Amino acid sequence: MELKKLNKTVKIEAPKGYHWMLEKGRYYLMAGDYKPHTGAIKEAEFRMVSHAPAKGKAEQAMNLARQAKKP
Repeated sequence: MELKKLNKTVKIEAPKGYHWMLEKGRYYLMAGDYKPHTGAIKEAEFRMVSHAPAKGKAEQAMNLARQAKKP
């Protein structure tokens, strides 16, 4: 699978009771609500990607799996 990087980003808040830390360009989750301190950020910004649809037998298997999940 090959990912295609898009020119779109999305900002994600940390789950309740956690906050994001940014260090050397990487995001980490830290326990505790957000309070301003070195490296702490309110929202992490992620770049969006997409990928080509599955082909051949793999695609058929995925379609069968999706159909099996339907009630």
